[in-house]
Amino acid sequence: MQEFRLWVHQLFLMPSSEHWQPPVDVCEDADAFHIVVEVAGMNEQDIEVVYQPEGFLVVRGTRRPPLSGSMRCFVLEIAYGNFERRIPLPSDIDPDGITASYKSGMLHIRIPKMKTAHILSVRL
Repeated sequence: MQEFRLWVHQLFLMPSSEHWQPPVDVCEDADAFHIVVEVAGMNEQDIEVVYQPEGFLVVRGTRRPPLSGSMRCFVLEIAYGNFERRIPLPSDIDPDGITASYKSGMLHIRIPKMKTAHILSVRL
């Protein structure tokens, strides 16, 4: 549990981009860590999720403005352009089982935990 708290602490203190950064939720259950990234207004093909063996998950992409070139805007509160988010991962994960899905502007990444070895007593 202490490692998870340290991991979450690092997640929000680690600068990872000069561009905009989407908000991220990090949760866990008994079997996996779950990362939810809010990337509304993006196409699935504009999002990339990469596991780095050094212990990071990188989420990057580009959100393009949906406006036409002849339109003038007076208020622009939505961030557009490139983003990258580097998320440090705990050591007890199974990188081969990482999955991601995108629905309704939310990217959900599931990172399974390693199965812990149980001590087994064998009778002779």
